[in-house]
Amino acid sequence: MEASSGRTTVEDDVSAALRRAFGFAGLFGLTALAAIACTARTPQPVSGLAADRLMAQEALWRTEASGAPTIAFPAALLGRRADPKIAALLGEAQHQLAADRAAAAARRAAVLQRIAEVRADRDLRESQSAVLSLKISQTYARAQQRGPATDQAALRHDLLLLRIQAAKATGDAALASRELKALDGRMMTLAKAEHARAKQRLTAVRDQLRGG
Repeated sequence: MEASSGRTTVEDDVSAALRRAFGFAGLFGLTALAAIACTARTPQPVSGLAADRLMAQEALWRTEASGAPTIAFPAALLGRRADPKIAALLGEAQHQLAADRAAAAARRAAVLQRIAEVRADRDLRESQSAVLSLKISQTYARAQQRGPATDQAALRHDLLLLRIQAAKATGDAALASRELKALDGRMMTLAKAEHARAKQRLTAVRDQLRGG
């Protein structure tokens, strides 16, 4: 019994020692992996022409995000604009700004054109509705007067047609008003999307400049 108990104790000690060994090995392994991961994520700032290009892009996206009229390039670039490569970077940024703003203006112009068309249609429908309402009142008044049965039947028929036309004009005006509201929302969405896109690009460029 004592021999068996001794063997059990030794085996338990060995098992415990192995568990501790594997535990330390796993800990060291995780530590090593974490160290490698941290090293891999260490920002490595860019330099040279790549950094110049990113600085020009940062100035571009900052301008688009803020809505400033012109690009405010950093002094680090402006001081070397005699260099053809730097001049090309500045020119590319200015060309990109002009192209982006022209595209944005075209998108807004399309929506504004549609707004003008829908507003004109709504105004027309509202005018038609007003005219038809007046005709309905006049026809109804005539139908209330005594006269030949045939005239009364014709007036009631005219009154029915006028009411149908007035209902359609009113419905069309309401549809146009809803579309105008949606188009106004579209204009706001376009502005927000353009600003968000510029902010996103600005953040991305700054991350690259930091080596992220």
